[in-house]
Amino acid sequence: MEPESRSYTSRVLDEIRRILPGRLRRAEQRREGDADATRRWAAVFEQPAWIYLLLVVVAASVGLPLCRRSIILSDEGYLLQQSLDLLNGKVLYRDMDSFITPGIWFLLAGVFAVFDASVLVSRMVVLVAYVATALVAYRVVAPLTTRAYGLAAAASLLLFSVWAFPAWTFAFYSPFAVLLALWGLERLLAWQRASRRRDLVIAGVLFGLAICTKQNYGVFALVGACIGFVAIKLATRSPIRGVLSSAFAELSLAGTGVILAGLPFLLYLVYHGALADAYDSLVVHPFEFMGRHDIPYAPLSDIWKADLYKTGVDKLTYLSYAMLHAPAIPLLHTFRIVHRLHALLYWLAPVIFFTGAVLALLPLRQRQPRCDAPLLAVVATCGFLFAGVLPRADFNHLVNVYQPVLVAAPLVLHRALLRLRKERGIWRGLILLSVTALSFTYGGIAIYWYASLLSQLEAPLEQRRGGVLVPRMEAENIDQQVRIMVDRSAEGEAVLTVPDLSMLNFLAERPVPSPYYNLYEHHIAKDQGAGVVAGAQAHDVGLVITRYDNFFSDRVGLLEYAPKLSSYIITHFRRTLVGADDDYIVYQRRPEPLPEHAFIRVLDDCDWEAEEVDLRHHLLFSSLYHRSLPGREMPSDGVETICRVLIPDTGGVLALELGYRRPHLSKLGTTLHAEIFVQVDGEAEVVLDEQLRVVRRQGTRIQQAYKRFEIDLSRWAGKRASFLFRTRLQGAVKTHPLDFKGFAMVWRDVRLQTEAGGARP
Repeated sequence: MEPESRSYTSRVLDEIRRILPGRLRRAEQRREGDADATRRWAAVFEQPAWIYLLLVVVAASVGLPLCRRSIILSDEGYLLQQSLDLLNGKVLYRDMDSFITPGIWFLLAGVFAVFDASVLVSRMVVLVAYVATALVAYRVVAPLTTRAYGLAAAASLLLFSVWAFPAWTFAFYSPFAVLLALWGLERLLAWQRASRRRDLVIAGVLFGLAICTKQNYGVFALVGACIGFVAIKLATRSPIRGVLSSAFAELSLAGTGVILAGLPFLLYLVYHGALADAYDSLVVHPFEFMGRHDIPYAPLSDIWKADLYKTGVDKLTYLSYAMLHAPAIPLLHTFRIVHRLHALLYWLAPVIFFTGAVLALLPLRQRQPRCDAPLLAVVATCGFLFAGVLPRADFNHLVNVYQPVLVAAPLVLHRALLRLRKERGIWRGLILLSVTALSFTYGGIAIYWYASLLSQLEAPLEQRRGGVLVPRMEAENIDQQVRIMVDRSAEGEAVLTVPDLSMLNFLAERPVPSPYYNLYEHHIAKDQGAGVVAGAQAHDVGLVITRYDNFFSDRVGLLEYAPKLSSYIITHFRRTLVGADDDYIVYQRRPEPLPEHAFIRVLDDCDWEAEEVDLRHHLLFSSLYHRSLPGREMPSDGVETICRVLIPDTGGVLALELGYRRPHLSKLGTTLHAEIFVQVDGEAEVVLDEQLRVVRRQGTRIQQAYKRFEIDLSRWAGKRASFLFRTRLQGAVKTHPLDFKGFAMVWRDVRLQTEAGGARP
């Protein structure tokens, strides 16, 4: 019993001392329990399964909007049409011309067999590959570094897919071949870590499938992987003899995997009697056309060149789709910063691979393995795969092999930072600052472009086989061409599309009339287009749709490399419609062919100084343009061009067509005044004086019709003459900001013919 002498305060303090420790213990237990729960949940989320699920969700969320947008009338079109024809019984290389190994064709044909054939269905296959590439990038980098570096590799792929758009997000063989090659690399590294021989077999199968999807990518990647394999075997301090004894057996396993991947395709070709055709297409022909199919690698000097990528051809060759179709970024527009970032991408790649190779071959310490074998395997495989950009090194082909660069870069950065110890902190800081600045710059631009692409590509293609979103004007254009094909041809009737419009056949559900689906030089120059003509005649083709222009980077036009095809179109078909933006022409078969009279092209030797003058060699003819530049009216004294030609002794006829590109708006009563002067021996004479009333577009998508003229030149027979073409504008016109070709007088297909009449393109 407590003494009564103790004060009340003492008793209260004793009670507090008795109660408080228990409560403190219980509170501490609760805190420990909460901490344990937090650690348990953190451990769960740190498991690879959750990281992979996160990557799948993020990659699919980023990739799906891109996969649903844009359409490629050329490469995508012929691939989808050929895949459908493969499903319907045609045999690759025997019945359908192609220079790429058949993997993607069989994949798409299989998908079309299960689902209805459409562009959108093919894009869902691409979305799977897009997500898988991000996962494989993580699996290559993370085990060799940390999860942060692996996630950085995956994130860089997602962001750069905007720079690459639409190369990684439409049905094409390149992203699939790259995915398979990187996956094979991932399995090679898995074998290096765990020594499971089945990983070598799987790696062989994947590299074999890469070869079967795009032969040069797969072969280059396999060569790099073999270098990596040798590095892995030699990396340890084991005796060389023991290393070599096991290497042969292991290489045999990988080689078996390669053979297993290619065997079904080989049996297919043997069964259908197409093996010789395939060998010619896949092995012989690529070397034959390599010299005619090249585009120079962007030189290092481009990075600081003052007038970088100024011309239209340069922009289409070395700049991305996203930049050309998105509003300029004000802060980066000055000094063409974004242009220079494009050029820099060409030289970041070799720097990354060279740095990685040096770091791999120079061990960090004396007692370490002979080399950093995993790093060497990555930079060798990725570096050789990147070599697939050659010889056609335009930006589109560059980004087709840029995934390996983005996979190797985080690993090289990780190894470089390990080399720079604390005493070299300045160099570490400079490297991290540079990498961070570049990453945020490229990534920030990608985010800006991503939002722009989603907002601008929002019009659906309504055809049953469409389903993707494109710019509204492009949707209207394609819809018009498809309706023309459907309305002017019977179901199942073949339509000839020239040179690369097989997508129209696919959308309109009209067959291609010959084994040649893309009619570029390296496809049909070997017989000057005779095979295409034979197919068109065999299918009794009544409708032809051509592009207005040759492919922008082709040095030789259709008239030169396929004169038999161009002559067939000109003599057997008449022009019935020209697209308003000069992007396509529709021809229908004549009741009887017309002869094309011998002629000299007058526009081959011309002089001009004015900016308003442009001379273009189109697909089937040439045109002289006297333009009204944006924000500037045509000079009051007109625009002139002088062309020279020797008139034959037999005389001849100056034949041409005259028209204009309709403006967006025009002042009432506006006219174009066209004059042609013939200058011989210092004397000039007017031989054409024509006035055209200018009419605005009024919403139509059809171009104004051309008027044909034939002028007798017999009195100047045997003389060297100069023709002066003059255009004067009376009134005022306004072009639409998005009409980049603008308002212009068009002197179309100016030629000196032996006689009047005859077929004209």
